Amino acid sequence: MAVFTRKYSVIVATWPRLKEGISYTDRSLLDAFDSCTVSTAMTEKLNILMISHHRRYRITTRQHPIAKYLVERGHRVTILVTADRDRRGIKTSEWDGFRVVEAPDLLWGRLRSGWDPWSVLWRTIYLSQDNEPYDLVHCYETRPATIYPALAFCRRSQLPFLTDWIDWIGRGGLVTVNRPVWYRYLFGWAETYYEEAFRARADGLTVISTALSDRAIGLGVLAEDILLLPGGTYPDLFKMRSTDECRARVGLNGDGPIIGFSSSDSHLDLDVVMAALAIVAQRFPNIKLLMTGQTGPAVMDLAAKYQVNGRLILTGFLPYEELPWYLGCADLFVLPFPDTIYNRGRWPNKINDYLSLGRPTVANACGDVTHLFEKHDVGLLAEWDAGDFAQKIITLLEKPGLAYHFGKEARKASIHDYCWPVMIERLEDFYYQTLIKKSREVN
Repeated sequence: MAVFTRKYSVIVATWPRLKEGISYTDRSLLDAFDSCTVSTAMTEKLNILMISHHRRYRITTRQHPIAKYLVERGHRVTILVTADRDRRGIKTSEWDGFRVVEAPDLLWGRLRSGWDPWSVLWRTIYLSQDNEPYDLVHCYETRPATIYPALAFCRRSQLPFLTDWIDWIGRGGLVTVNRPVWYRYLFGWAETYYEEAFRARADGLTVISTALSDRAIGLGVLAEDILLLPGGTYPDLFKMRSTDECRARVGLNGDGPIIGFSSSDSHLDLDVVMAALAIVAQRFPNIKLLMTGQTGPAVMDLAAKYQVNGRLILTGFLPYEELPWYLGCADLFVLPFPDTIYNRGRWPNKINDYLSLGRPTVANACGDVTHLFEKHDVGLLAEWDAGDFAQKIITLLEKPGLAYHFGKEARKASIHDYCWPVMIERLEDFYYQTLIKKSREVN
């Protein structure tokens, strides 16, 4: 058994026997000692194993920052991921202070995402030979290559395990909007099964949205065993700079207003943005829309449909350190977010960058985005209608004082509520609570 669990289990196992000789009048001392025991346990540094079905380059938005900031707090972290191309052997490396273990997979491209039995086998064998004294296992999603090796390892090592849930895929979710029709019919049932079947078996659950928390409770997970952990911000990297400074830095000429939209390769729900852009252009003839990431033919077809091709600034993929400079050229950001099951179940990570850069955002009322805008003055919520979306954009462009207020509040929220170090403190406490509860149950 791991170091933390072993130390705390000894205390938990012997403490009830000590209680038998204490009188009722001394119970306050007993309770104080119990609280002190818990506090002492929560200072122990942990050895954490994270298991992900993603390839290494796809863990940058969640697993990487979680591991990095846990390491900065003194913990030891290992992440087991899928190798980019290897089909045999295990590869290990160091990244920002944590260990990365890459397991092989026989599939290719987007299919290399946790479904391959070959990957399950290699991961299981590797963990059976891994002598690291882990304290807990955290599974990032529960596809076969993640959950089966974790269950076997935790059963053998008597370790608690947690799962992480970041997307609503089955039951009307992502599988219906971002998968081919043939995939929905052939594998939709598997997506639903694997995202639901193991949640209640875990000792704890982290979720990215309130909707997934509610769904987990419906599956039998106790509310006390769930931690809401949305995506975090990087305010030190995504700094609040003036548009003039950013435009000069990246070589953008002209002083017309710029709308920003951030993405890597997914450009869902852009129809309302293109239609709104055409409307805004009637009031601001020099308006531009800056889009990051890889834009495919569908985006260009939309732009042609609304005759706004010449208003697009397409950056393509950018080095991460350059992204804040390009996005900082925008006067405001847009977040098209229709009220769908898929959107209710997720947290749009682009909003983290928008907040950090200190710009206002025009979005739609859906899921936890609604909660964000209700708690913080970070922008305006529009109806799912191009006319209303355009009007909200025009309001911010015509009222720079209001836009600055929203931007300043957005920056404050990114620092005090959503920055990764703050989020990791919550996760650390949740780990300790889970370990302590598990130890008490065992004893």
